[in-house]
Amino acid sequence: MTVTEQLHPDLTAEGGTPRTLLRLRPEVEVTAQGDDLELSHPWGRQRVHALGAETVQRLAALTRTHLDVDELADGGRLFHLLSRFPYLVTTTIADPLGEPMATAVPIARAAGLPGLVRAPASVVLSRFAYLRRLPEEHAGACVLESPMAPFRLTLHQPAAGAFVAAVTASRSVAEAAMLAGISGPAGQALAGLLAGAGFLDDGATGEPPLWDFHDLLFHARSRPGRHDYPSGGVFAHTDIAQLPAIPGLGAREDGTGIDLPVPDWDEVLARDPVLSEVLEGRRSVRTYAETPVTLAQLGELLYRVARVRRIVPGDPSDPHGYDIVDRPYPAGGATGELEVYLSVVRCDGLVPGVYRYDAAAHRLRPRPFAGAADEAAFRELMTAAWRATGCSVDPQVLLTVTSRFGRLSWKYSQIAYALTLKHVGVVYQTLYLVATAMGLAPCGLGSGDTDAAARALGLDWTAESSVGEFLIGSRPADVPRTAHGFNDIVASTRGA
Repeated sequence: MTVTEQLHPDLTAEGGTPRTLLRLRPEVEVTAQGDDLELSHPWGRQRVHALGAETVQRLAALTRTHLDVDELADGGRLFHLLSRFPYLVTTTIADPLGEPMATAVPIARAAGLPGLVRAPASVVLSRFAYLRRLPEEHAGACVLESPMAPFRLTLHQPAAGAFVAAVTASRSVAEAAMLAGISGPAGQALAGLLAGAGFLDDGATGEPPLWDFHDLLFHARSRPGRHDYPSGGVFAHTDIAQLPAIPGLGAREDGTGIDLPVPDWDEVLARDPVLSEVLEGRRSVRTYAETPVTLAQLGELLYRVARVRRIVPGDPSDPHGYDIVDRPYPAGGATGELEVYLSVVRCDGLVPGVYRYDAAAHRLRPRPFAGAADEAAFRELMTAAWRATGCSVDPQVLLTVTSRFGRLSWKYSQIAYALTLKHVGVVYQTLYLVATAMGLAPCGLGSGDTDAAARALGLDWTAESSVGEFLIGSRPADVPRTAHGFNDIVASTRGA
């Protein structure tokens, strides 16, 4: 009895017997050295000794062609070797004529050999699985992926996609195959592949209940270990010009803007508390003094937190060269992708409305409303900020931090959005510390309205989008701005 028949004892002649085909993934390089060989692959390299010339030859052939799993049923050296390095092996379910239906590609070292798993009687797709179209060079195919699965499943035929759709509800394999219009044996083979690759909710171990789909996917794809996509500074878009380090005039901007005063170094040092006092005194303040924050205070805050200190030009002869942007806060790659916009309700010296902070010129660029729709979006933005504080404070000034995402994604792949969010966190902390030292009322917000921000600020949210919101106001006199000693629970915890 073949391996396929052992896995699917109910196979009939209907539609013929599907085939399970194995092959080394395309990136694997096999270097033979007599009876030994070396495997080079995305996760490193291994040397394997004393395999024998026949096994070395058969393994090298797997870089060019498929091998039917039934030919490995003898449990010989080749099968043992593939079982030892399953993350280097792709598994394809093909029809009896060898036309592929679906291929499981390992994307993590936790992968096994999914084609050797028998499907349960009833199956249902994991709630973390998703289907997407491949780029144009792979026209006609789509992939099934999941942050829970150490595989990427390529669906070569529409019927395979129909089978996946059929198991979005719990069904028997036979019923799902009938709904997809494929034979029972083909359904059994596809279900086994889905089960072995980790795309089914098996109901036994359960799926992590405290993760939302998008959060788990974002986590799994923005860090190495759970995918095989190129990650880090791979410069995947050098065919496109890098965005300028300093943005030019934007939508609705007109005139020279409002030049902000540059703080005096000696004056700032003379009145600033020491760092420890500021760190221990830092807190979110959601009440304001009667007199609003002033334009001079906003100017100093923006200068100390977000100005461009210098630009280091990139080498024009280097295809990976780009202008380095130096700001007061640290940032990966020094791409300078973050910008700051002000939505002003009450500020002594500023007319209510929207402004962009020109970080290189230390200047505010007014963005007058073009009509009633812009004003409505401004009100929506301020309402969203009010709600983010638990409806506890009427904002004086809302700082919206935006990301010109292309400045990062031009260089970084997989990690670009995660990196911009880390930068936002650094900006938040810097805003908190400087605002506290200045005696202002800071409050970082955990959410904002992306669409309202785009309309109010006059932005294309796919090119430059809001990624953080921060309220600034005048600090009430009865709210201390610093601490004069450490506060902790060390003693009580140790006593417990």
